[in-house]
Amino acid sequence: MQNLAEISAQKTKSTGNESPARILITEDEYIVAFDLKLRLKKLGFEVAGIAASGDDAILQNQDSKPDLILMDIQLHGEMDGIETARHIRAESDVPIIFLTANTDQASMERASSTNAFSYLMKPYNERELQFSIQMALEHSCTARLLREAHDLLEERVKARTAELSASYIALQNEYRLHQRTLDELQAAQIIAKQADKTKNEFLATISHELLTPMNGILGMVDLMLENKPSRQQHDQLSIVKASADDLLEIIHGLLDFSRMQNGTIECVPTIFSLREQIASYLQPLALRAKEKSLSLNWHIAEDTPGVVVADPNRIGQILVNLADNAIKFTDRGEVKIKVTRLSQEANRVQLRISVQDTGIGVPEDKQKLIFEPFVQADGSHSRRHGGVGLGLSIAARLVNIMGGKIDLESRPGKGSTFHFDLWLELPEAPSLTTACL
Repeated sequence: MQNLAEISAQKTKSTGNESPARILITEDEYIVAFDLKLRLKKLGFEVAGIAASGDDAILQNQDSKPDLILMDIQLHGEMDGIETARHIRAESDVPIIFLTANTDQASMERASSTNAFSYLMKPYNERELQFSIQMALEHSCTARLLREAHDLLEERVKARTAELSASYIALQNEYRLHQRTLDELQAAQIIAKQADKTKNEFLATISHELLTPMNGILGMVDLMLENKPSRQQHDQLSIVKASADDLLEIIHGLLDFSRMQNGTIECVPTIFSLREQIASYLQPLALRAKEKSLSLNWHIAEDTPGVVVADPNRIGQILVNLADNAIKFTDRGEVKIKVTRLSQEANRVQLRISVQDTGIGVPEDKQKLIFEPFVQADGSHSRRHGGVGLGLSIAARLVNIMGGKIDLESRPGKGSTFHFDLWLELPEAPSLTTACL
């Protein structure tokens, strides 16, 4: 494919002196044709041939491909110059200049219909001949360059149109693919939500269904223990009771988890003594720690308000889950609980409750996942510690529900420290709902 620069170079070559234009003379009078040949050579043109008839002119034009034809209107044979020009112009765009001594109107109109460039009236001088030829060659070259430029532009437009069409089709295909993927994701999301809803409903239903027989089992065990069983029976019933208590704790955990998933868990603020409430929660755990030869201690800073407004049961649930988890994963050493004041305003106080142990610690790769449901620090198939991995997840979600935050600091083999920060209302505050958002 030629570019415009190449076409322009061709124009320069066609009109310059490097390659003289080749001219076909069509004249039935030999003396006139020979004289015209000499004049053309004198003017610097090359004569491609001399034709005396229309048929000869057509054949020589096909063979020699001249740059211009000087055509006499009166020719030997059946065709005159005008008819010959019409045939030649039908198969090529070579410029034609008519040579004639006849100026009748009919002949001029016939000549114009052939799209010839111009005509020269006999007799003519060399200056007129040279000017007409140069103008015809220039016009022909310019017309050819314009046609080639037009063809080149059309090719480029077609190529660009094809590229744009291909890009448009590709974009349409990509859009349809993305739309199909989006539809599949939306369908999968609907299925996942429905599955999650079904799971939560199942957890809530099965937990409620398990509570009744478990309470029955515990009630019967308590009755049997009150009937003064033998020592062996007492030990056996104690094992049954401990196992039932553990199972009941798991059931309550599942219930709380399903309520959190459904957004139905409640937080009821009341006025309570922080020190008394924390002691009541931790004293039963002290017995469990003692069974493992662990020390369970708690300390409440002196600047901590004695009475606050919040949901004591939820605070106790968070604390018990963290402390029970610390006891479970600690074989030697101690578990410490601290309550400190971080900040205080006119009607509320921010407290930090931390639970520190000397247990196995949490690997770094699990510290970000430890608050997810059903995740434990000791996650191997042969793990020695019970539970379903809901305690920390429930604690974290309760802290979030109460508008606080929970965090973990741990080193494997060195122990862990869980702490959560809560804003608690003071009794004189007009609103009692801040702690339970």
